Amino acid sequence: MTDQHPAIRAHYAKLALKRLRAYPENKGAEIRERIAAEALTEIREVASPEWLPVARFIAVCEAIHDVLGEPAAREFWTDLMRDSYDHGLLKPLTVLAQFSLGQSGASKLLRTAPRAWALSTQGCGEIEYLDEGPAGMRLRGVDLIPEILHSKGFACVFYGACRAMLELFKSRGEVRVYEHLPPGAERPQIAFEIAFERGAGPE
Repeated sequence: MTDQHPAIRAHYAKLALKRLRAYPENKGAEIRERIAAEALTEIREVASPEWLPVARFIAVCEAIHDVLGEPAAREFWTDLMRDSYDHGLLKPLTVLAQFSLGQSGASKLLRTAPRAWALSTQGCGEIEYLDEGPAGMRLRGVDLIPEILHSKGFACVFYGACRAMLELFKSRGEVRVYEHLPPGAERPQIAFEIAFERGAGPE
């Protein structure tokens, strides 16, 4: 674990607040009301590539989860992360896989997830990639900080990132979020499994 203060690129919080302005049924306004005024000010004033304390981002994630509920929160973050892969902060990683369509493209993009996490965060722990063969692939946390592990809202962000990878390359599969306990670890870590539909595994 690094001694750096846990932080995440402001890009994600700024993009989330921007998308919430147009959210139907006035739920965007309700979500913003649940976020402290000083947090909203800091997010508004910081530049997208700069670091934002992870607690600020988690406050946004929790407000979205509390107001929308888990299914809609997962959909919200799937749409946001797809945009980020398509033409946002994570676009360079998409370029690495863009010439491989279908499941092969999705699997190549998934392999970049640890790099995307390292690009997007500091002092938050790591994510590792495991290839499970034709059945699917897994991403799992390595020493992720408790603030992230205990946040249901952040879990929706992880889900959305995985789901967006599948949708971007039109791959058919399911995303499952669960906990695992690494050998010698003091606390369970979050993990994500992408299981491709039968006959639709990565090439």
